[in-house]
Order: sequence, then structure tokens, then C-alpha cells
Amino acid sequence: MKTLITGGAGAIGSELAEALLARGDEVVVLDNFSSGKRERVDPRCRLIGADLLDGDSIGGMFEGAFEGVEIVYHLAADPDVRYAPGGPTDAALNRNVRTTYNVLTAMRLSGVRKIVFASSSAVYGLATKRPIAENDSFPRPISLYGASKLACEGMLSSYSHLFEIECWVLRLANIVGPKVRTRGRTVIADFINKLCEDPTRLQILGDGRQRKSYLTTRECVEGMIFAVEHADQRYNLFNVGGDDSTTVTRIAELVIEAMGLQDVELVYTGGKGGWPGDVPHFVLDGSALSRLGWKPRLGSEESVAEAIRETLEGER
Repeated sequence: MKTLITGGAGAIGSELAEALLARGDEVVVLDNFSSGKRERVDPRCRLIGADLLDGDSIGGMFEGAFEGVEIVYHLAADPDVRYAPGGPTDAALNRNVRTTYNVLTAMRLSGVRKIVFASSSAVYGLATKRPIAENDSFPRPISLYGASKLACEGMLSSYSHLFEIECWVLRLANIVGPKVRTRGRTVIADFINKLCEDPTRLQILGDGRQRKSYLTTRECVEGMIFAVEHADQRYNLFNVGGDDSTTVTRIAELVIEAMGLQDVELVYTGGKGGWPGDVPHFVLDGSALSRLGWKPRLGSEESVAEAIRETLEGER
């Protein structure tokens, strides 16, 4: 099978490429390297450096990236969930919504009929019910990132209906792993960076009681591939993650322990969320995918602990 991965030089995309190569797929990786890294891409992949925002490239199918492709894994996105007050508001629109529209347009013009979309648990916003199932209520995101992912889901649904495109929309838990440390955007990378600078004190955004679901990149890739192989509706929607969670303070404790530090002062900035748009509490209901036969082997705390260990080992 010939497969295209947009954002294939990223943390999840590069591991997905290796898994697909291992099963015999021909893999094309398209990335603009704004956050992905060339060195992550397996040399057996055809690597195309291109920007999905380049509308002029649609006619040329982004240097032939879509030619002969049977399925697209669309992972390219703005990875920054946080919004800084006073900062730009168009990154999520451009890097998430417009790129998804361009991918769907290129698919339509080139006859590709299958797409897997990496959505996010951020679409749910402040859900009152936990764990959150896919059909519990209409999502009401509170971040621009979550809103953009939900807008992409809407486009996928419409293209599925209008152009007979098969879609797998996967709402991912918080993904952790040694590659997920771009500019310190993840809580693990943030804590490691801060403790390397000052091993006696650790600032924690919010009150530390934020509680969320976590999943390793390895198990995320396994769940994505399993969903595609075992769900065959025109439009498939799944949470990908376990049904448990862990707190930010517990993650801080795990990082401190793994780094061999003692007597670290934990300093909290206060407030329920770590930043504007942060969802302080969410636990995913993964039972829909579990009924098909897949669930993560590691719980949230175990996933975090493994990611911390592998991250620190990579720095030694």
C-alpha cells in the first residue's frame, strides 16, 4: 500500500512511518519542517519538503506527493496548544484548518479516497461528564487549537458525504515520548528544561491538580493503525487513549525522581488551568475502540513514566 503522511517528520509521524514501513507499505512523507526534523525520517521514505499552505502547489499535488496514494495520514498541524495573551490568533486557522482543506482538495483532484486525521481531546473543552465518550455531547472547545481541530472534523465529514471519502477521525489523548519536546511545549520537556536550569526549584503552571489522559507515541501509532484496519464506516470517530488520568503535580514528582533530585521546591502559579484555553480536567472514554479489540497497555502514569525515562536516556 502506498501511504502519504503529512507532518511525517514530527514525533508521531516519524514513528508512524516506521510502523508502516515495517508492515511493507511504500511511505511518502510531506513536511515543511517548522517543527518536524529531517533526521527523524526513515531514509526508506520518499521525503518531500513542502508547505501545505502553498495553494499554488495543489495543482501539482505538492510535487506529486498524492500520486498513486491509497491513504493519507494527515498529522501536519500547528503543535502549539497554548495561546499567549496578545499573541497571534491565526496560526491555528492557517496551520490546521487551511492545510486540512488543501489536503482534502488535493485528495479530491488526485482520486485519493481514504484519510486518517489526527484530531485532539482539546475539541471537548470543559466537558461536564468524565470520562468523555465521542458522542456524549456536542464539543465546545475553549482554545483556538481545539476549535481549529473541530473545524477540520467538520470539513472531513462534509468531504466524506460529498465525495465518498472514507475518514478516520482520531481524538488523541495527550501524547508523550522522547521526540515530543519541541520548544518545551510538553509538560515533561518543560519540567526537565526547568530542572536542568535550577534543580532546587520547579515552577508548575496552574495549581498542579490538572488531571488528564496520557498516551505514548508508540501506543498512539498502534491505536491509529488498528482503528483503520478494524473500522470500516464511511466516517469513523474514535478517542485514542486510556480511560484513566494523572495530575501535573504527579508528573513533576516522576520527573524529579527520574532525575535523581531531592528537596525540590514546587512553586505553583495558581489557577485551575495552566494557560488561557487550558482544559484542567479530562479523561477520555476509550471503550469504542476497545470494543473493536484495542486498548493501551500502559495507563496514563505509566505512559508518562516511560516517556520521562526514554527522554532522559536520549540526553545522556
